[in-house]
Amino acid sequence: WDTTAKTDGGNVGDFLPGGNLLEESSFATLFPKYREKYLREVWPIVTSTLDKHHIKCELNLIEGSMTVSTTKKTSDPYIILK
Repeated sequence: WDTTAKTDGGNVGDFLPGGNLLEESSFATLFPKYREKYLREVWPIVTSTLDKHHIKCELNLIEGSMTVSTTKKTSDPYIILK
């Protein structure tokens, strides 16, 4: 065990504006048919909110799924959960 090594306390740095992600990531979830009307109504608001953070989103009404993806310009991927 090397106790002489100097560390920065586990600080991995802050996310920088303009993006610094090496990889894009995405996740999808299915929604029930009865939620389709509501999602169509609010989807423009969801899209515009996520666009501000350089997050892509897709609503697939045929499959009943929503997909959210980061882009190279995304500065904080955790914003999806906030």
